[in-house]
Amino acid sequence: MNRINFARCSGVVVDICKGHGTWFDRDELSAIVQFIRGGGLEVSRQKDKAEIEFERQQLRAEELAAAKRAASRGVYSSDDERLGGLSAAGGLLKFLIG
Repeated sequence: MNRINFARCSGVVVDICKGHGTWFDRDELSAIVQFIRGGGLEVSRQKDKAEIEFERQQLRAEELAAAKRAASRGVYSSDDERLGGLSAAGGLLKFLIG
């Protein structure tokens, strides 16, 4: 069995068994019902959404930083970037030679 804090912020720790379900000790179920009725589940969902959005922003920032590092070394993260770089180089050569 695993013990978890219901909705990660309710303060009610329940026992969960993958094979047999959730087990409640005395007064835990009524405490969870009160938590839900008091809007706690919605607060928990909003916290989860905020955490996910924060992680997305961090990932985007890391991807941009990696792309900038790769571009500065002449390494491209996609074919479109590579082809764009080749096209720009070709245009520069035509300008210089032509």
